[in-house]
Amino acid sequence: MNPLCDFTHLHPNRVVSPRDTMVWPGQEEQYFDLGRRALELVNFSAQLCDKPHYPDILDLPCGHGRVLRWLRAHYDYARITACDLDRDAVDFCRDEFRATGVYSQPDLRALPFAAQFDLVWCGSLLTHLRPDDWLTALDCLIRWTRECGVIMFSTQGRFYTSLLARGQDNIAENIDKPSLLKNFQAHGHAFEPYFEDPAKKYGVAVTSPEFIGRVLQRYPGVIVRAYLEQAWGIQDVIILYKKAGYFEPLLGNAM
Repeated sequence: MNPLCDFTHLHPNRVVSPRDTMVWPGQEEQYFDLGRRALELVNFSAQLCDKPHYPDILDLPCGHGRVLRWLRAHYDYARITACDLDRDAVDFCRDEFRATGVYSQPDLRALPFAAQFDLVWCGSLLTHLRPDDWLTALDCLIRWTRECGVIMFSTQGRFYTSLLARGQDNIAENIDKPSLLKNFQAHGHAFEPYFEDPAKKYGVAVTSPEFIGRVLQRYPGVIVRAYLEQAWGIQDVIILYKKAGYFEPLLGNAM
């Protein structure tokens, strides 16, 4: 995929935690490429939303800094908050990338955030949540964003489900794939828990563009600036701009 912006001049901190589960031996450059791609998308959001600066940034879930290291390299001045259930990951981002570390909670509503961020980057979270938790997470992301701020989140959509339908292996091997595809075809969204999760709380969530559009009718103060399919690896990326009272709530809750 062609780059959206030339960031070859950036030299991010390339220290990788030995506990980073996103790095596969021999595929370290793919790890860095995906982090840089996220920064390209963030930079694209800045152009779409006329945001020359992002002084306060939230990266949730931050992991061990796959994206955050690139955000720090480009937005050197920014106050970046690293948030994750993995406390070692939060500590690593705090120590290596000058981030403010906040340990996440299974219920995001318990986090101590208000409308304080100019940019919220949420990569690979809604892709794993049950429908009720999915909606709660989106509510939180929007609530934590300042007026005229930007929310970015990734989803698994038509490209991902097409890979599964065509028999692609090495993805989602620990869920009931036929059930996921059946429900996605019927409803435009679906969730299947991981076999190893006894609580059935985390798994794979898939959402169609049409489903996302219906969900966003809940927020008359949110503008959809972009829906980019297969923009971040195999995931879609949605860019939202927060502007109170922009739309009349004519459609109400279209869920």
